[in-house]
Amino acid sequence: MGKDIKKLVIIGETKDGKVFRPSDWAERLCSLTSAVGNNKKLKYSQLVHPGHTPAGVKTVTVNPRLHQLDPLAWKFVIDFAKEHGLQFEAIPAPPGYTALTETFRARHSVRRFLPTPVSRDVVTELLELASRSPSGINAQPWKVYALTGNAREALSAALLERFAQDATEDREYDYYPDKWVEPWLSRRRKLGFDLYGLVGIPKGNKSRVKEQAGRNYLFFDAPVGLIFTFDRHLAQGMLLDYGIFIGHLIIAAQARGLASCMQTAFADYPQTVRRHLGISTHEMIVGGLALGYRDPEAPENQIITEREPVEAFTTFKGF
Repeated sequence: MGKDIKKLVIIGETKDGKVFRPSDWAERLCSLTSAVGNNKKLKYSQLVHPGHTPAGVKTVTVNPRLHQLDPLAWKFVIDFAKEHGLQFEAIPAPPGYTALTETFRARHSVRRFLPTPVSRDVVTELLELASRSPSGINAQPWKVYALTGNAREALSAALLERFAQDATEDREYDYYPDKWVEPWLSRRRKLGFDLYGLVGIPKGNKSRVKEQAGRNYLFFDAPVGLIFTFDRHLAQGMLLDYGIFIGHLIIAAQARGLASCMQTAFADYPQTVRRHLGISTHEMIVGGLALGYRDPEAPENQIITEREPVEAFTTFKGF
C-alpha cells in the first residue's frame, strides 16, 4: 500500500453518515504510537496523528510506512476502523513522490567513502540540479570549488598539518554556539557517543578523538571534495539561500546513488583553504562537502540519527 498512496485518512463518521463516538476516539487511537516528550506532554507519531476535516469531524491520518515499520500497529489501526465502520480516504501519491520520500529517508551523513572515482560530468550534473534551488531575487549566492586527485590531496595535507599542530585561524562566521544547552547538548553528545562507540574509541581517549576529527580534512576519503564560499558583498541572511542550495545538492547526490557529508570543519582554517585554492579575500569560506560512494563495510556509516517528530518542533494553527 505504501507504494501507491501518500497517506490514509480515517474519518470519524460511519458509512451511514453518523458521527463516531466517543469524542476522544482519535486521540486514544493515536496514543498507540505516541510518546511522552521532555515537556511531559504527549507527542503524537508522524505515522499516526489526529486531525479533523474542514467540517470539524475528527480524523486519524496514517502514514503507510507504518505497515513496514510496525505491522502489528498498522493492523490494529486498520482493524479498528473496519470494525467500527469508519470511512477511509486514501490520498494518492503524485508521480515520483514515493521515490523522492525514499531518497530523503535513505540519506544520512557518510564518514568513510570508497576510492571509486566520480567523474566531472556527474559533479557538473549535480551542481546544475542544485542551482535550481530558490534564492532571494535570484541572487544565487553560492560559489563552489570542486576538487579531486592531487588538488584534493594537497589541500588535505596542508589542513592536516595545521590541525596536527593545534593551529588556529579566525573563523569568518560562527556556526556552533559558545555554550551548548538542552536539547541541543544531548543531541550533540549522543551523536558523539554513537560515532566513537562504532569506531572503537574509548571514552576519554583524546588522541583517538582528535584522529577521528582530523579525518574531516581528508574529506573522509571521498574522491571529490567541494569547498563553498560566499561573497562578502552579500548580506549573511543569504546564507539561508546557500543552505537550500547545499540541501538540493545532497538530495540530488543521494538520488544519483552517491553519498555525502556536509563539513563546516573547513571553515576553521579559512586562510589555509584560501591560500591553497587561490580564493579571493572577498569570499568567505562557508564549509565543504565530501562526495562519493559509501563504504558499506565501515562501522561509522551505520549511524542513522534520530529525528524529533513533527509535533515536537511545529505549532499547528487552524488545521
